[in-house]
This record gives sequence, structure tokens and C-alpha cells, in this order.
Amino acid sequence: MATEFTQNKDLVMVSKPKISVHTRIFLLIMFFTWSLALVFFALQYSREVDFKTEVLDSRLQMQNVRILDCLSKGKQITPQLLKEIGADDSLRVSVINFSGEVVYDTNSKNVKANHSDRTEVKEAIANGHGYTKRRVSSTNARQYFYSATRGDGIVVRTALPYNHTLADTLKADPFNSYLIIIIALLMTVLAWFAAYRVSRSVKNLRRFVEAAEYDDIDDYDTKRFPNDDLGEISAHVVNLYKNLKLASEQRDKNLRDAMFEQSEKNRIKHQLTNNISHEIKTPVHVIQACLETLENNGETLPAETKKQLLDTSYDNVKRLSALLADLSVITRISDAPEKIESAEVDVTEIIQKVVGEMEVFPPEKRLRIHVDVPENVSVKGNAALLESIFRNLMVNSFNYSGGRDVMIKLKDSTPGYYVFTFSDNGVGVEEEHLPRLFERFYRVDTGRSRALGGTGLGLAIVKNAVTFHQGEISVRNRNGGGLEFEFLLAK
Repeated sequence: MATEFTQNKDLVMVSKPKISVHTRIFLLIMFFTWSLALVFFALQYSREVDFKTEVLDSRLQMQNVRILDCLSKGKQITPQLLKEIGADDSLRVSVINFSGEVVYDTNSKNVKANHSDRTEVKEAIANGHGYTKRRVSSTNARQYFYSATRGDGIVVRTALPYNHTLADTLKADPFNSYLIIIIALLMTVLAWFAAYRVSRSVKNLRRFVEAAEYDDIDDYDTKRFPNDDLGEISAHVVNLYKNLKLASEQRDKNLRDAMFEQSEKNRIKHQLTNNISHEIKTPVHVIQACLETLENNGETLPAETKKQLLDTSYDNVKRLSALLADLSVITRISDAPEKIESAEVDVTEIIQKVVGEMEVFPPEKRLRIHVDVPENVSVKGNAALLESIFRNLMVNSFNYSGGRDVMIKLKDSTPGYYVFTFSDNGVGVEEEHLPRLFERFYRVDTGRSRALGGTGLGLAIVKNAVTFHQGEISVRNRNGGGLEFEFLLAK
């Protein structure tokens, strides 16, 4: 059992990740954002440097064309000529034949190295022009930017030394780099908020699962979820779970109620069987004893004794008959209420009938009955059951209250119910007995009840008859003494 509990607990528990969902989403977005920014930065930097390189090459190509034009006119390359064509003071000019021999160089009168393997020279001979961004000169060990242009049998090459001015010229504009960084930072902030918004639903779902683990979801507010698709789906999942939980709880409750009801029915049936058996045994034994006495000693018994035995047997037969009649009424109400006929019944007329039955008693034993019920008070129900309500209450007061006055009153009338009270001025009942007065065969004074011929079912019949008429009944001790029954009858 312990192993099974542990396994179930492991299934329910939600392990917390080492890295939160918010952090994971944020890092993922950041990875793609900064990767894209770096790629864009590299492409932009490369394009800008290439563009500036091409601009510089074009400017030097123009210088080369002017020099070729001067050479074609038979002019010699001199510092004065270079100034006339607008060349920079630091500009180095070389004239190279197609064999790679340096015919002229402004920085050296005797360049022995063959230049046929120079990239810019090979490109110029092959394509008309070429350049090299950065290469160390074999003549003076300085770095130059070379640009070469093909002419008639020769290649004119100009070169600018790499100094701060040239480096700044070819360097990419930092504005674009700053702009990319600013955009990336803005994307970082937006990514944080986006990750937070997305993770809210996940965090709230996690909190809900943790709350569900401890069965504490009744007050869980689905408004915590953001107003987006993920939040809507999450809230829907939570509501589905809550509805499922409510349905499951209701199913379990119905099952418990059904089991309890069945158990109560079995208990009541068992108790009823025992009570019936007990109630029937007493009069049967009395009748049997009387008849056996008459059978065995009938000839020798005095006439007065014989009459007494017969009267006792007759009284117990009547008691059995009353018990069977009451059992029939309760069984009919409890087991087959749908078979009991209902019609419009005048309650005032029934009360008057029950009151009239008390007139058969001698004046010294007769109850003084006070009725405060208007004429034509009618309900839809069964006349016999309504009559049994007032008759049994009347008999109960006559036999057990010890008082002389009974009050029957229509206390209130609502659109759906009449509220009646039935009270006496007797001795009442001790408080601990009140909750059980409507139980079958329950007696406050067992000996006195049997002596008076009661079946113990009168008040149980009253309660079942009131319930059949969709009402309720209660009982209390009156302040001035006696009992007061209050019951409702549906109109």
C-alpha cells in the first residue's frame, strides 16, 4: 500500500524545472535576435567596406586613366604632372609592362622584382583593371592599397599607403553598428515582455496543477491568464477540469446518498420488521392465553371471568386490526405514493368532521376544541390522508397530552402553501424526545401508550401524510405548556 501511494504521489507531483519557462523563452528569442543582428551586422559591414573599397578603386582608376592619357601623348611622369592631374602627394605610381617588369616607379628608380604575380596586375591584364586591398610592398615594406589599369602594352598602377586617413576612409560607418545594437537592445526588451506574457499562462497552469494536487481549486481565478489565444486555451482547460471535478464530486455524492438511502431503507425495514413483530406478539400472546384458558377451563370458570377473557381478546383483536390498518396506510404512502389519488379537498370540512367525532365522548372526557380556520380552505391532495393528519393529532392530544383544550389554527397563507398549527395545553414532552416523536413505534411512555391501545404509528402517519402533500412538519413545547405542531400543506 505504501509503494502504491508513493507511485501515485510521484504521478501527481509536478517537478519544477531548473530553468523557468520565462527564462527559456527569453533565451531562445535572444539567441535568434542576436544571431540575426550579428549576421546583419556582418553583412552590412562587409557591404559598406566593399562599397568604400570600390569607390576608392574608382577614384584611383580615374588617376590611372589620366596618367595613361598623358603617357600616350608622350609626357613624362613627374611630380609636377601628378599635381596637374590632381594626384595625392602620397600617391605612388608604377608603370609595368605585360611581362611584369617595372618600367617606372615614383618611390624607386630601380625595382628589380617582377610583378607578373601581383593580383592587381594579373586582373588588369586580364580584365582591364584590378585592385588589392592590403599588401606589403617588397620595395619599402609598407602596406598599400593598389589599383591597376591596363593600357597599350603597359599597366599603370597607383597605390595609397595604409595610414590613419586611408584606414578611416575604408572603415565602416559606426552609425550603422550603433543602430543595429540599439535595435537589438530594443528587441531584447520586447523579447523579455513577450516571454513574460507567454510564460504567464504556463506559470498559472503550473500554479493550478499545484493547487489541484491539494484539491484547492474552488476559488482559482481564470482572470489571471492573459487575454490572448494561449490564455484563453489555458482558462478553458482550467474550467474543464473544474467542471469535471464538480461532476465527479456530484457523482460521488449521489453515490454516497444512494448508498446511505439504501442503507437507511434496509435499517428502517429491519427496524420496522422487529417493531411489527414485537407489537403483534403482545396482543397475539394475550389472545392466545385467553383462548387457552377458556378452552381448558371453560366449564369451570364463572360467567364473569369468561366475559372478561372474551372482552380482553376482543380488545386485542381491535388493537391488531388498528395496527394493520396503520401499517397499510404508512406502506401505501412510503412505497406507492403515485398510486394514491389526488383531488381538490376542502380542509375546513375535514377539520369539522374530525371535531364532530369528539362529540361521542362524555362531557367530562371531551376535549374543548377551538378552530380558527376560514371557510373553503382547500388543497389538492388525498382526503383520507388529510383526515388522518388531524385525527391522529387529535387522538394524540386526547390520549397523552393531559390537557383539555386543543387549538387548530390557519397561521399563514402563501402563494404555494397553507401553514397550520395544532396545539394543546397539556404537559408537553421532554426536549430529548421531541426529535423522535415522528419515528415509527416510538413511545415516550411505553406502558401508558399500550394501555391506551396506541399502535405507535399515529405521528409517523401524520409526518408521511404531510410529506405526501409536499409539506413539512415540526413540533415544539409551548411556553404555556403542551405541544404545538406546525405543518405546511401545498395548495
